[in-house]
Amino acid sequence: MNDDRLVAVVTGANRGIGKAIVRRLLLQTEKPLVVYLTARNIDRGQQAFDDLRREQLSSQNELRFHQLDVSDHQSIAAFISYLSLVHGSLCIDILVNNAGGVVKSKDTVVRSCDPDTAQRTVHLNYFTAINMTTLTMPHMRPHGRIVFMVTALAHLGIFSGDLPKVLTSDDLNLNGLNIVENGFVSSVGKGSFSSYGFPPMPFAVAKAGLIAYARMLARISTNTHDPRDLLFAAVCPGYVKTDMTGPFAPLTPDQGAETPVYVALSNDRRLWRHNGGLWKHLKPLKW
Repeated sequence: MNDDRLVAVVTGANRGIGKAIVRRLLLQTEKPLVVYLTARNIDRGQQAFDDLRREQLSSQNELRFHQLDVSDHQSIAAFISYLSLVHGSLCIDILVNNAGGVVKSKDTVVRSCDPDTAQRTVHLNYFTAINMTTLTMPHMRPHGRIVFMVTALAHLGIFSGDLPKVLTSDDLNLNGLNIVENGFVSSVGKGSFSSYGFPPMPFAVAKAGLIAYARMLARISTNTHDPRDLLFAAVCPGYVKTDMTGPFAPLTPDQGAETPVYVALSNDRRLWRHNGGLWKHLKPLKW
C-alpha cells in the first residue's frame, strides 16, 4: 500500500451513524484513506462492509473490515497489533469513537435509572471509549485526530451542585473523571444520585464524561508539549434517525455524519483553536 494514505478507524460502524461516517470518509477525495469499519458483531460488520463495497464509493480510498470488541482489552490490543504490523508502530491518523448506545430496560430508554441499566450504560458508552483511546494513543501519528461521538443531552445544565465545576476543572484527571462516572453508578444503586447532583440519565452522564475527557486530553497534550500535535473533539451529530431514537428524528444518519467527518479531515484552523472542544453542525459549542 501507499505510505502516504491516512488510516481511519471507526468503532461501532456496522449501522447508523457509524456506518454513515464510514461512507462519508470513503466519498471524500482530498486525502487518500484506508478506512477500517469495525464492529463487535462479525456478521453485522461483514454485512455493512459488503453493503458499502457494493456502492463503489471511491477509487482512491480503501475500505477494510475488522472485528473489534471495544469492551475487551484483548480485542483492542489484537487490533492495534494488526494495524502496527500492516502500517507501522504509528499506525492511526483518525479514530472515531462511535461504539456505544443506550441500554434498554423496562423503563424509558434514555431516562431509565435502575442500577443495572446505569452500570451497563456507563460501561458501554464511557469506559469502552476510554479503554479504546488509552490503548490507541501511543500509536497515533503526528497531527492525528480522536473524535468522541456524544449527545446534546450531555450539557452541563443536567448536573447540579459541584459537578459542573468538577467536570470543567483544569485540575481534573482521568482518575477523577472515573470516580465521577463510578460515583454516578454507585449513587443510582443507593437511590441517592440526585443528592449528588446527577440527573436520572445514564446515557447523558456517560457522554458528558467523554466531553470532559476530550477537554482533558487536549489540555494534557498541550501541557506536555506532545510533538505530535494531536487533535481531540467531542461531536454531537444532532437528532438523528437511529435504532435508539426511532424513525421520526429530523436528521438522516448521513446528515449526522457530516460534522464528525469534518472534524476528522478539515484543515480549518478553528479546530486547533478549539482543541478539546464540543462541535455540532460544523461549529464549536460552549459546554
